Amino acid sequence: MIELISITVSFFILFSLSLFPFRINSFEKNNFFYNFKLFDIFLLNLIINIGFLLLISFTTISYTNYFILIIIISLIYSLFNLIKINKYFKFFKNKNFILFIILNFIIALHIISNPILAWDGLENWYFKAQNFFYNYNFFDLKGLKGNNYYPHLGSLIWGFLWKNSILQYEYLGRIFYIYIYLLSIFSLSGLIEKNNHLKIIIISLIIILSFDDFLFRGYQEVLLFSLFIFISKNFYIYLKSERSIHLIICFFCLNLIPWVKHEGTLLTFIYSISILFIIKYFSNKLQIISLIFITWFLLIFKNYIFYKYLDLNFAHGGGNKFFNESKNILEFIYLFSLGLFVALMKYKIWIAILVSFYFVQRNNLFSAKGKLYFSFLKINLTLFLILLLGIYYNLFTNSNIDFNWWIDNSLDRLIFSISGIFVIQIIFFSNYIKNYILK
Repeated sequence: MIELISITVSFFILFSLSLFPFRINSFEKNNFFYNFKLFDIFLLNLIINIGFLLLISFTTISYTNYFILIIIISLIYSLFNLIKINKYFKFFKNKNFILFIILNFIIALHIISNPILAWDGLENWYFKAQNFFYNYNFFDLKGLKGNNYYPHLGSLIWGFLWKNSILQYEYLGRIFYIYIYLLSIFSLSGLIEKNNHLKIIIISLIIILSFDDFLFRGYQEVLLFSLFIFISKNFYIYLKSERSIHLIICFFCLNLIPWVKHEGTLLTFIYSISILFIIKYFSNKLQIISLIFITWFLLIFKNYIFYKYLDLNFAHGGGNKFFNESKNILEFIYLFSLGLFVALMKYKIWIAILVSFYFVQRNNLFSAKGKLYFSFLKINLTLFLILLLGIYYNLFTNSNIDFNWWIDNSLDRLIFSISGIFVIQIIFFSNYIKNYILK
């Protein structure tokens, strides 16, 4: 019973982080956030507070004091909204929100029924989370067990919630991954054309196809997946409307990616390069170029901070040789292709994504703006495949560790991370199926 209460309190803390700085009725027509849905506001608020927490991790500010401040602000905000907004609680009575709450508890109970950490979670990320649990900051990460050059954002939130939970069990900190995973997927429901039953079906399907409890055992890929969903959604809406707020949100989230995992730097760079391929179709090119330039500057700045205070390792098991006569290129192609196929079968969300790609391509389903975004997704898919080939060929050529080990222990999680970009394609396809049936 006490564990259930602890889970509830942990979700309440996350819920508090989702209530401000923007009000949940901010999507009214006279508001800057017009067309934002409930889950969009929740996810945006959560990500903004994550950004604040990241900045605090470079200071000596107490995480406990920050936690108390969050709770006070959240309570004041809720009281203010309760007084000012008519029928405030109506926002929380819709079926999607109730399902969201139920699924959070179901997955949390499933995870804590066997709360063990997987290898990478235990060997690397746990000690970073423990660092923040004991109220240390970024500069205290040097010398900890694990890889110093791994970024710390996921572990920071993990340690923060672990510290401020009732029982202070580490798995209570990992509830954050469940919350943002579901919140990001539910945020896609706003793109599903008006049909509540279809929304529940599609959202449930995406969860079934993408959920893997192994990833909630200390890994950071769930956070990457969730951020990429929100990035992809906001860039799509920006492409359709060219409302600057969506582009700003897209790049704000994109700049958190390098702070989640080591490969986040490359993922961020590739995504921003993809935007440049279609920039000629936008009216405000200067705004986009400026945000890309800022992103690249922050990538360099992030790497400088790690170089100066912790460690910097671009190779991560690879090296600087591009060709090795003792290695057979055909062997690499075979092993990589086999590993990629197995990874795609493991994370079946990719099957749904690729099927959606096929039908959209074959039936020419989009409007002009939709076709442009579809082309953008294909550019991303191509560039990320090239990136994967480059990463694993480097490991194949240079690493002293058996190449099969790299394939078996990293490729599946890497393609899961980037699948968040393409999940939106399933939504487009579901809208087409719905409209086709109603004809």
